[in-house]
Amino acid sequence: MKIYIVTEGSYSEYAIERVFSNRPAAEEFKKWRNIRNEIEEWEVYDEPFEKCDGEKVMFIKVQGTVYPEAVVDVRYEIRPDMINTDRACRSGRGIMAYNKPGVFTLYNYHYIPADLWDEEKYKAKYTKALYDLAGMTKAMFAEGASVRDVEQALRERDEENDI
Repeated sequence: MKIYIVTEGSYSEYAIERVFSNRPAAEEFKKWRNIRNEIEEWEVYDEPFEKCDGEKVMFIKVQGTVYPEAVVDVRYEIRPDMINTDRACRSGRGIMAYNKPGVFTLYNYHYIPADLWDEEKYKAKYTKALYDLAGMTKAMFAEGASVRDVEQALRERDEENDI
């Protein structure tokens, strides 16, 4: 099931105005209130999710600053970890900072079961993923996408687990 969220403002003025279960109602409300923000579409998950309580994992985060001409300053954070909360086992990616047009910081992070850990393999795999995300992100910005559009596309790739 999807929900449709009408928001208004940006940064510290950003607020959710109303949540709808169908797009036409959200669009009608947006038009009535003369709101310029795009309607956000989110999937609602009611099914059970995999929990990793007490699982020993390795955490890897790959981060790089993207300039119009190249990805530079790729950094790694790698550490043993233990998942001991009720959050789902998952990975993530997104824009960490949008510095100025054409310059931004991307990241992706992953929890790998400790018994499957191979540092060189995962560094190579997720560095390639970072470069792929940089290419996708640069193309979207070149086509006029907003930071919010790009973040939504990154969230969708997260949900698809498409790295």
